[in-house]
Amino acid sequence: MGFSQTGMSDLGQQAYEKLREGILDGELPPGSPLSHRKLALLFGVSTLPVAAALQRLESEGFVESRARAGTRVKMPTMGEISGNYIVREALESQAARLFAKNANQPQKNRLIRIAADLDKRYQRLDKQVTPSRDAQAEVEKRHVEFHLEIARATGCHELVAAIEKSRVLLFNWLFSRSGDYVPLPKGWHSRLAEVLVAGQPLQADEAMRQHVNFRREDILRHFAELEQEAEIKIERGPQRRKVSGAFATKLQNLPR
Repeated sequence: MGFSQTGMSDLGQQAYEKLREGILDGELPPGSPLSHRKLALLFGVSTLPVAAALQRLESEGFVESRARAGTRVKMPTMGEISGNYIVREALESQAARLFAKNANQPQKNRLIRIAADLDKRYQRLDKQVTPSRDAQAEVEKRHVEFHLEIARATGCHELVAAIEKSRVLLFNWLFSRSGDYVPLPKGWHSRLAEVLVAGQPLQADEAMRQHVNFRREDILRHFAELEQEAEIKIERGPQRRKVSGAFATKLQNLPR
């Protein structure tokens, strides 16, 4: 049996990657139950690699185990979501200030190009009546890269590492993907890029703060509703319930 650099078996690594992708792509929404046995059956492996994958996901904050509820995709609390926004605002506003101060012209030109491409991708989503999860996920991956591009251009490797290790971008992605798709304002990322390349740190800081906190209250309200629904289901005890997301539906339809 092979082992990955993380010390997990190859099968465990594969299970981890499939589950993580399913969570981030919205196929396993917050609160989705994760049965060790059903996952093993779905992946065609024993429960050992599945358990290792779930343990790693739990350590990273994507999965949680609770009495009576079992193992499920983590349902973040209002405090955790608010905390994520605070951390992301602090890290990315600093990245914006440093970008405005330190970025060279090729880096500025690259950010403008990435922002324009990202806005075009969002516009294509807006034209779809109901954007597919795959299409949204692909655009969100580009969105993460846009913000990491800003961080990398600061010249501060520690800041880049802090943003990557804190997973604030991934969790913001998760929060946004769990709700209904809402179109962004036209030229949303291009306008931010223009402020950053202008080279004024204070203006860049303020623009990034506004960008990071866009839809914050809507997302908090959405998760408050999800949390309330989840608690009601836990109080009622184990029951077969309707789930959304292809991955979650496959799991539910497997034999008990």
